[in-house]
Amino acid sequence: MSSNNYKYDEEGGQFLTFVLTFLLLVLVPLTYSLLASRTSKAGKQGWWDARGQKIDAIRRFRRRTLTNPKISKRFIFITIGWAAVAYLVQRIANASSNSSHAVYDPFNILGIATGATEKEIKKHYKKLSIKFHPDKLVLGPNQTKEEADEHFISITKAYKALTDETIRKNFELYGHPDGRQEMSMGIALPTWVVEAQNNVWVLGAYGLVFGLLLPYLVARWWYGSRARTKDGIINHTAQNFFQHLREDTPPARVLALIAISEEFVDPKLEKRGKDVNEAELARVEKQVRSELEAFGSRWGLIEEFRTQSIRKTLVLLYAYLLRVPINNSTLDKQRYVVGAQAERLLNGMLAITLAHSWSDLTLLLMDMHQCFVQAVPPATDFRAAAELMQLPNVSWSAARTLVKKSKLGEQGLQGFWKMEDAQRRKLLGVGKEGISEAQYDETLKVAGEWPRVELVDAFFKVNGEKLVTAGAIVQYVVKLRTVPFKKDPTTLREGARSSVEQAHRDEDSSVRPSNEDDDEVSLDHLIGRTEGKSGSREGKQAVGVARAPHFLEERKPHWWVLITDNKQSRVIVQPTKVTDVGPDKIRTYSVQFQAPPQPGLYTFDAVLKSDCFLGSDAKLPVKLQVEDPSVLEDDIREDEISDPDEDTLAGQMAIMRGEKVKSKSYDEDEEEEEEGESGTEEEGAQGKSEEEDESESDWD
Repeated sequence: MSSNNYKYDEEGGQFLTFVLTFLLLVLVPLTYSLLASRTSKAGKQGWWDARGQKIDAIRRFRRRTLTNPKISKRFIFITIGWAAVAYLVQRIANASSNSSHAVYDPFNILGIATGATEKEIKKHYKKLSIKFHPDKLVLGPNQTKEEADEHFISITKAYKALTDETIRKNFELYGHPDGRQEMSMGIALPTWVVEAQNNVWVLGAYGLVFGLLLPYLVARWWYGSRARTKDGIINHTAQNFFQHLREDTPPARVLALIAISEEFVDPKLEKRGKDVNEAELARVEKQVRSELEAFGSRWGLIEEFRTQSIRKTLVLLYAYLLRVPINNSTLDKQRYVVGAQAERLLNGMLAITLAHSWSDLTLLLMDMHQCFVQAVPPATDFRAAAELMQLPNVSWSAARTLVKKSKLGEQGLQGFWKMEDAQRRKLLGVGKEGISEAQYDETLKVAGEWPRVELVDAFFKVNGEKLVTAGAIVQYVVKLRTVPFKKDPTTLREGARSSVEQAHRDEDSSVRPSNEDDDEVSLDHLIGRTEGKSGSREGKQAVGVARAPHFLEERKPHWWVLITDNKQSRVIVQPTKVTDVGPDKIRTYSVQFQAPPQPGLYTFDAVLKSDCFLGSDAKLPVKLQVEDPSVLEDDIREDEISDPDEDTLAGQMAIMRGEKVKSKSYDEDEEEEEEGESGTEEEGAQGKSEEEDESESDWD
């Protein structure tokens, strides 16, 4: 069938409408997501929010300028898209006004209101007939007699469509005074697409889009995804981590593994043989070597590096963690980029260690996450000083002075807060060679609001059971909150109060019996039906952005929840992250795991680890008593057997053996109580439900 049998969109309105519809389907959700993200970033997002609290160097890098406007590709696409929408709307409006398929409207032709009466229509038509009658009309300079006749005929038809019964019936039935009009259907493509002289260009465009561009984009996505892991790490880098990570890998070796990652390879640097800013890089390397002497021999840089990329990366990593001053803006920016990228590479290492269930290395990598976010040394021997470096205006040397010259300084942030004000001022050198009064006030303000975490409780339970049997699905429940020093200066030992820790050590088992409300909430959690439950969000308190002035990105704080076995150095329950923890509510979080297959008493450590803050971790000893399944069966069997009546032979024999029996009066009282309680059963159940809804359980 030839193309002459089809009618195409000669005016272009239909084709442009199709393009406009498709464009709006893409632009509307993209615009909404962009505006929603901008709105969420404005203002404080929770009880703690340090958004925008970055050092001057990072603020300069992130500042928008004419040469570096920092406009995202999505924003550019949306802007161009809405400009195209405005252009298409204008074109469609022009096409519809010039269209030969316009809807016939006699009121519009006569120039009267839609609700005009027949008398008003006749009066108005009389005026128009006098004004536009061809015999009385004076033609204009650009007007012909045929145009005047056609205009008068259209006025007459419109008048008859509203007054003549036959013509009006045609108009009501077919939308036109002349009756049924010819209807045609076509293809919403412009005519130039099918014109013979444009065949080459149209086919060429189809070939470029579907033959080259689309396969290229698919291949680029496919091979790009195959080249990286699910954490976004290059496969070769992940392979290096897998080959070189060991259970006893020290922090210095972790940094070395990060430095040899493919992500930091610079082909241009390898080709040149030295960095563009070699003089400043050499000076920074010399200062880094000097700073590392205080950490011991395991932290020293090697004399010769395999490649220049490895050398530069390792120097910038240490310069970032030690906060070594850099006098070159390019190198200064690169070290913060390297620090942020290294923190992401730790996720790849963490996945490998968790696959082996190495608890020591897992906890070490979590500690290094904190160090990279806060830009502090990851050496375990200087942990207290690293905690103090998180405070504003506290340098590495000032932090070491606080630790060396004060016993309280050895406790990190907790000890710093407990110090006498005079001692703090003296050690920080306030008003002298140290910091100013304004800086000291800022330091105390941040310290008082610091979100240290408290592990309120941790226990195990099985839904619907009082015991934990071998192989059962166990709910590990933790209750936590943040305790800023200004709100509660109580000293916490490993993130827990001494009374809570002692109670956990003294108890025989950390297994708690389940109840009906817990079972209902747990079932809702399992099937994903959490909305609508009053307790589903109870305990959550929104938290904003972590205070990390040296970290390139804004980051919301989370805490890892996991269980470890210190005796075997193994991770028992894989870590999951929890957030929105505040000081005013106790956050309850639950993790499921399978109980050990063998009965016995198992001692574990319930661990909380922050991914942003040093000094905001917690640990509690927990005991899991696993029973043999036969014990549970015996309990069920005993519950099913009722006590014998007192006036029966079995009852008399039970009395002689000292066992429980049912008395006759007990049965009568029971019947009376059943009658009395039947009227209040519904009320009692409702009261119980209201009490349970006020509990602090929050099954995420």
